[in-house]
Amino acid sequence: MRYEDFELLDRIAREYVVGTLRGHARTRFEAVMRTNATARRCVQAWEDRLLPLSLGLAPVVPQASVWRRVESRVGGAAAGRDDGDARGRGLRPFRWAIAAMLALAAVGLGWLLITSPGSPTAVAVLAPEGQAPIWNVETFPDRESIRIVALAPVPLQPGKSYELWALPEGGAPVSLGLMPQRSETRHLDATQLAAVAASKQVAVSLEPPGGSPTGAPTGPVLYVGAIAAAS
Repeated sequence: MRYEDFELLDRIAREYVVGTLRGHARTRFEAVMRTNATARRCVQAWEDRLLPLSLGLAPVVPQASVWRRVESRVGGAAAGRDDGDARGRGLRPFRWAIAAMLALAAVGLGWLLITSPGSPTAVAVLAPEGQAPIWNVETFPDRESIRIVALAPVPLQPGKSYELWALPEGGAPVSLGLMPQRSETRHLDATQLAAVAASKQVAVSLEPPGGSPTGAPTGPVLYVGAIAAAS
């Protein structure tokens, strides 16, 4: 399997976090994460997106048959009422932990099916020359959005902001907003959509806090990435 393919890694990481990646595939991906920093960052990005969704949920208690199977695996059949009561008390925190995990998986899967933008039409990779990428910028014209994927820790510049620009051919740069520390999906207005559609490149400039005060890049352009059709 081509684990150097970012789109593939991101898709597998999403399934891993939601809990739909099972069996040998899950074990194999966990082995990949031990040596592949990009895979770990993809998992972290999906955890950042999904875990907050579980905070406002009441735990969902599984059926009694689930606990009987758990008890049979962790301690065998109860030898008597006292032992059964003691085991029940001992398992109670374990039960709540499993219930919370099931609630997270259910909500995460539902959120994924409803809000996932699907496959991008194009991707731009932003990286220092000769070094590993820092961001991927993915375009989703049908959703009128882009997704900025943070692939590495963003180098901090005290008192400065990173700003993303579309570079339409024959036109002035158009701001697509500030670059995030973590991955995020961003809705575009009509002007931004038109600029992205007319661009073959995007760029990141270093700007004052909050972004350019003029509507055009004012600081040095640090990264430029070609927009290529997604494979």
